Parts: sequence; structure tokens; C-alpha cells
Amino acid sequence: MNPKVTENLLLNLQPFNITFRIFVTMKIFKRAPLLLLSIIFSAPVFSQSHTNKSPSQKAGVKSALPAGNSDQTFALASPFTASDDNTSSSSKWSLQQCIRYAMDHNLQVAASVLNERLSRLVLQQSKSSQLPSLNADGSIGESYGRSIDPTSNQFVTKGFMYNSFGLTSQALLFGWFQRKHQIEQNQLEVQAANASYEQLKDDISLNIATGFLRVLLARETVKINEGQVILANQQYAQTVKFAEAGKLPELNVAQMMSQLATDSSNLVSAKADERIALLQLRALLNVDLDKDFDIQMPDINIAELSSFNALPAPEGIYTIALKNQYRMKYDELKLESAKKTLAISKSAQYPQLSLIGSLGTNFSSVTKDIIGQNYVGEAPIGTISYDSITLPVTRSMYSYSTRTRNVFNQYGDNIRANIGISLNVPILNGLSTHYTIEKARIGLMSQQITIESDQQKLKQDIYKAYEDAKASSQKYYAAKRAQEASERALDFASKRYEIGMINTFEYTSTLNSFHSASSSVLSSKYDLIFKLKVLDYYMGNPLKL
Repeated sequence: MNPKVTENLLLNLQPFNITFRIFVTMKIFKRAPLLLLSIIFSAPVFSQSHTNKSPSQKAGVKSALPAGNSDQTFALASPFTASDDNTSSSSKWSLQQCIRYAMDHNLQVAASVLNERLSRLVLQQSKSSQLPSLNADGSIGESYGRSIDPTSNQFVTKGFMYNSFGLTSQALLFGWFQRKHQIEQNQLEVQAANASYEQLKDDISLNIATGFLRVLLARETVKINEGQVILANQQYAQTVKFAEAGKLPELNVAQMMSQLATDSSNLVSAKADERIALLQLRALLNVDLDKDFDIQMPDINIAELSSFNALPAPEGIYTIALKNQYRMKYDELKLESAKKTLAISKSAQYPQLSLIGSLGTNFSSVTKDIIGQNYVGEAPIGTISYDSITLPVTRSMYSYSTRTRNVFNQYGDNIRANIGISLNVPILNGLSTHYTIEKARIGLMSQQITIESDQQKLKQDIYKAYEDAKASSQKYYAAKRAQEASERALDFASKRYEIGMINTFEYTSTLNSFHSASSSVLSSKYDLIFKLKVLDYYMGNPLKL
């Protein structure tokens, strides 16, 4: 007599849209003190999303397993439906859309844009330095005690108010091309900042492509694990049926249950890896966590991608990279900038000839205008003798009416101007110019070493990337052949297992071999795609799938 499987416990817990169902196979429980449970994600074969459940499924009675065996199937179902896994967003992003979004929102790109703007401002400032300088100054104040009247240059002892205005200007007539070299250097720095910006965009594009491929690999892995769970679930149901018919021992049921639990656990891990990969891609793009985000699954033609006939030899790729890699352009521009630094330092050894001029005026409250006078008498100042006659000498005395001279009249009367030529000849400045020149020479040699080092590293990286891609291509096709062979072996094993010619251990070993081969194909496939994208990166090709 075959006792039916009874449902001891049914839990419908839905945190994060997860439904757990626990069934206990009483027949197995009787024979061994073991609670057998399995965690199964709801692929479409097992259950539908909550919005599409049938009345019996909403009641949590059974899952969609092979007909006739659902009442005997032991399963813990955890449906992560498409809508639960961020795939229900209104639009899915392609790789090109992800790259464009990153260019607009990545913080490193924003910082690089600011650096380029700063370089342009420095260039504009150096160009403006060619214009003559013009400065205005003014002062107003009150003087007390003995001081000099700024208008008459005479000493006065009473307080007065003063005011002055002036303009000064200076223009460099000849500076041994120092400013010319400075402007040219700043132009090179602007171009270098732009090359650095473009290189950063290429690097971010490669990082985005890597994250995108990581998500694709994770999703493909989820699909394989879902198929593995479906197959293991079906074989478990078949094993239960054979055990009830007496064709297989109960140990086989326990072994299949263990296999089902292992496959379910792998599916849990694969789902978690997928969510983490998507979260990492979201972080690279700087997408808000509360924003719907998902990616498109592109149609990848691996046969076209893995064709090495269209690729140039590594030396050819290196030649292309020298022209297209912005890092190399940046190094060349920095080398030219270092040469300009040396030229600027040398220019400081020579004289500078400048034209100078100034214009000013002032006002003083002690400056008076006479508006009237009155005769008040004679004042003796001495005597003179002539033929024994002494005569007094006098001076006429007058009183005056005055007023302070009008401020605008004083401004007009007191205008002063000068123009001249200034020659500045460096003679001895603590050898600062000499040391500046030597430091500029060292900086130039250091940049030349940097260029050679970067070129050498670029060549090594390209040769390594080419060999890695070649090895990945061979590994991928080898994995494909291994998968095809393991698939045929699994097909034979399934047929032999159904008729009892092999035991459960042999069958599960074949099943695990197929699963391992499938996973190897996936990993080698996306590893190959990534290695080919790296070569595209070096050749300056757009990164697309």
C-alpha cells in the first residue's frame, strides 16, 4: 500500500515577493528521521506571478509540476518573477544608452569637465596678459600739524583736507617671447585636458561594458540554473514514482531530493549574483536607487565576434592604438608643454623692456584765490642814510579777501603726466633662474620617460589582450564541444535511469557534469566577448553588442 504524501505545513510568506511552500514526504519521513526540503524558484514551469495565479494556486495548494505527481512532489517554492526582478520597467537600456547616461551623470566625467574649463580659463588669462595694464587710484583725507601742502609743496601748520586721483599704465614692449611661450603652453594644456577627458570617457565606457556583460552573464546563469531545477524536479517526481512502484530503493529518492536542494541553492545564488551585478552597473551609471532600471538582452552573434580574421595582428593594433588612444595623445601634449616650460624658464634670463605712463591730479583745502584787497598803511622795514640824512624805508600793507579755490579748477590746474621706458635687466637673483631652468629640463626628461613607459606598457597590454582573446576563443569552442558531449551523455543517462539501468548517483553525476559544462560555456562566452571589447577599446572602435 502506497500512502499518499500529506501536506503537513504550508507557509505563504511574502517579504520581497517571495513565497515559501514546505511539503513533507511522510513516507520518507517514516523511514528516516530527516526533514527533506528544497528551495525552488518559480520559473514559469512551477508557478505564475501573483497576478496570474489560478484559484487553486492562490490558495497555495500545489505547484505546476508534471501531471499526476504534483501531490507527491516535495518543494519549497520561492517565485522571483520577472516583475520582481526589475524587469518590469517601462524601458530597458541598451549598452549604448548606458554609456550615454554615464557620460552625462558620472562624477568623474563631471570633474574632468571642470578641469578642462579651468585650463581654458588659464589660457584666456594668459592671452589677456598681453594687453597693457591700466590702474586707477584715489585718496581723500584730513592732515593735521606741520605737513606739506600737496598742491604748493609748501610747509603748512594748520589742518587741511586733501584729495588726489591718478591713472597708471604699463605695457610690455619686449620680454624675450616669455608671454608667447606661456600662451602656447596653456594652449597645449587645454588640449591635454581634453585628451584626458576623452580618455576618461573611453575608460568609463569599457567599465560600463564590463558591468553590462556581468549582468548578462548573471542572467544567463540564472536561466541555466532554472532549467537545472526544472530537470531535477522532474527527475525527482519520476524517482518518487519508481520508488512507490518498487523499481528503485528509497535511497534514490533521498539522493534526488539532495540534488534538487543543491540545484535550488545554486539558483538562489545565481539570482543574488544577478541582482548584485545590476546594482553594480547602476552604481557605475550613478542611477538613483529608486529609479526603475533594467538592461536589454542583446542578440549576440558570438560567431561574428570571435572571428579573428577581421582583426589585425597585435603590431597593427598597437600602431592603431598609438594614433587613437587619448592617453598617448595626452602624453605627447604634456611633452610639448614641458618643452614650453623650459623655454619660459630660459626667457627669464633676458631683459624686459616696458612702456610706462601715469596721469594724476589733486586738491587741497589750503589753496586760496584772492578776491579783493585794502590798503592799511605803511610798515617800516629799515632806514637809509644819505649826506648825513637818515630816511626811513617802509613797505605798504594790504588786507586780502580770499576763498578756497574751486575743486574742479584745482583738478584742472594740478594735472600731472609722465611717460617713459623701463628696462629690467636680471643680474643676480640668488641663481633662481638657473635652478628654474634645470628643474624644467628634469621635468622634460621625466615626461619623455613617461611616454616611453606608457608606450611600452600599451604594447605589452595589447599583445596580452590579443593572446587572451585568442585563448578565450579556443576555450569557448572547447567548452561548446564539451557541453554538446555532456548533453548527449545526459540524454543517454536519462533514458537509462528511467528504465533502471543506472542508479541515482550515476545519473546525478552526469547531470552535474552537464550543468558544469553549461556554466563553463557561459563564462567562456562572456569572457571572450569582454576580451574582444578590450581590443575594440585599444583600436578606438565604439563599444557595442
